[in-house]
Amino acid sequence: MKYYTTQSGFSLVETLVAITILLVVIVGPMSISSSAARGTSFASEQVIAFFLAQEGAEIAQKARDDLLLRNFLDSSDGNYIANPWDQFIDPSPGSLYNECFTVSGCGLELNTDAIGSLKNPVSCSGTACRLYFNDASDRSRYTHISTGATTTDFTRVITMESIGNRSVEVTSTVFWRTGSQRQGQEVVVQTYLFNVYGN
Repeated sequence: MKYYTTQSGFSLVETLVAITILLVVIVGPMSISSSAARGTSFASEQVIAFFLAQEGAEIAQKARDDLLLRNFLDSSDGNYIANPWDQFIDPSPGSLYNECFTVSGCGLELNTDAIGSLKNPVSCSGTACRLYFNDASDRSRYTHISTGATTTDFTRVITMESIGNRSVEVTSTVFWRTGSQRQGQEVVVQTYLFNVYGN
């Protein structure tokens, strides 16, 4: 007596169909999760850029306030300034904030001292206004100083423009490039500073 066994397997077409279905099941969710991760990363960068731009506008306001409040000191005090507003809006070379009144703008940031004084403005020509992340600092984590800090994709430029003699338009712009995108991104915050103690 002879026994015959028949072996059957998948045909080539059945195998290709199974592989195609498997790829659709695996690749679909992976592409969705990859797209979601890119979107989350971009949203995170936008939030950071907005807060950096807002911080730039606030530092410009602190610069104005620091000067104006020195007018209330006793005139015999070495820090007294008779005309602080005039010094703040002076665009002439050599003045304290003249770089901010140029087309290239300036970089402003806080010192890491206890009172949060301001560092001298830096000119934004070249890459001077690129921001670096310094995890060791509590007060000024994003800085223009690269020493001991990590390079970021963000660049913050602050420009000022006098409007009459009583106000200054401050524009704080943060530029960055996301991933492999060709076009750079930017966030702009504008505010107006006034001679609040004007005489």
